[in-house]
Amino acid sequence: MSSSLLRGKYIISKVTGKFSADIIRDGCIYQENGLIQEIGLYRDLHQRHPSVEVIGGDKFLVFPGLVNDHDHIGISSLQLGVSHTNLELTGLGRIGSRTLDPYLEHLYGAIQMIESGTTTVQIMYTPGRGVAPIDEESTDKVIRAYQDVGVRLCYAPILQDQNSMVGGPRGGETEFAQSLPGNLGQRFSNFMGKGYWPADELVDASEDVIKKYNGTNRGRVTVNTAPTNAQRCSDRLLTGLKDLSVKYKTTTHIHLLETIYQKLFGLRIYGKSAVQHLEDIGFLGDEVVCGHSIWLTEEDVDILERTGTSVCHNASSNLRLLSGIAPVPYLLEKGIRVALGTDDMGMNDDKDMLQEMRLVLKLHRMPGVEFDPITPFQVFEMATTNGAVNTGLETDIGSLEVGKKADMVLLDLKRLEKPYLAPESSILEMLVQRGKDTDVDTVVVDGEVVMKDKKITKIDKEKLYGEIRDALDRPLTKDEEEAKTLALEVYPYLKGFYHGTIDRLNKPFSQYNSK
Repeated sequence: MSSSLLRGKYIISKVTGKFSADIIRDGCIYQENGLIQEIGLYRDLHQRHPSVEVIGGDKFLVFPGLVNDHDHIGISSLQLGVSHTNLELTGLGRIGSRTLDPYLEHLYGAIQMIESGTTTVQIMYTPGRGVAPIDEESTDKVIRAYQDVGVRLCYAPILQDQNSMVGGPRGGETEFAQSLPGNLGQRFSNFMGKGYWPADELVDASEDVIKKYNGTNRGRVTVNTAPTNAQRCSDRLLTGLKDLSVKYKTTTHIHLLETIYQKLFGLRIYGKSAVQHLEDIGFLGDEVVCGHSIWLTEEDVDILERTGTSVCHNASSNLRLLSGIAPVPYLLEKGIRVALGTDDMGMNDDKDMLQEMRLVLKLHRMPGVEFDPITPFQVFEMATTNGAVNTGLETDIGSLEVGKKADMVLLDLKRLEKPYLAPESSILEMLVQRGKDTDVDTVVVDGEVVMKDKKITKIDKEKLYGEIRDALDRPLTKDEEEAKTLALEVYPYLKGFYHGTIDRLNKPFSQYNSK
């Protein structure tokens, strides 16, 4: 029987309101076999369990493990030599970059998450073009990576059957390929076609993964569905994957209106907004999460509210890829649940959810005293409770309560309290405003210590980093070279395909002072 007492000067149990949370001073959590059995004062629990190991102490803050609701890969595009510009162009650059064994890549990503206090992540993964839509070998490697590090994983194979690279007011991949000179259009179409399979085949493959992996590793693995984007999926694929989430009581996570070009493409092919179309085909609902959701209209927001559909906010990624800023305060005002994700495009090119919370807090503060800004409590709720609901794990994680999984973070208070912290200060606000990954000392998942004294316990990190360097420090393969050449040839034409399709912004550049 595995049991322990987790002690902290403060324990943040859960957010209870826009300006409130359940916080215990000199608190303690008793966990047994990965489940929280008791929560209370340290002196009381220690007296009842005197022989049980004590982790932490009166110099620590204990809070629920953070939930990264939206991520893809371990090694960033920038690390692979692809500069960040608009999403459409960055995606093209990525196809010609080096590839890494998915096990090594996702070990790297998992370590980054643990080190910044993330205990659960939703990974939307695709094995790449020319590989089966849900490749058994790569799927097993990705799942095993998070299992070996100790991160709780929501695995969501990301699928599309059309337009994965191009979608704008002038058309999709067919129209773009037709505009290319010589045989470049055919070469481009042939390459992109390697990533598409019939919708029914993709749905069947997703169901196979759910049956094989969902609930494995003592419940640390959950399988959700992930149609990549409205314009990238046929209606048959969208509804088929949604039906699976209903059948197996999982969630469906879709990228939605990430860029203005996606918004315009939706209007072109549907004759209405993409959100309206998704409602019309019965796709939306309380099991559906819409990632990004930047270019929503007020009517779109009303539809999300009416259908109980949730949103995942990826602030860093949206800024880095010039996509825009999601209307998060308005979504919250309408009662729409919002979670957070790093989308492998974190502001510092990492997966630091502590930093992501701080960015979100600062990003959505409208000028003027008449506007109520979002609060640290709301942001923390996005990164914990809301993330748990959006991944279908609300009964297990997201808060520290009796009966839930023992997923928690112990943060060293030394820097947060230096040189002084007033007794009336909110420790939750201090965490969101000042917490850094370097403050994270210990991370527990399912009662298991996966990081202790700032050291990963289950993986030799430096050895892993050496293996990654060795694997990537090589010439491009023939296939990588051909893909890179194609991307470089296509790049100026793709940029031209989009150019001139949206109105240029008026100067000065801010919407606040342009009129």
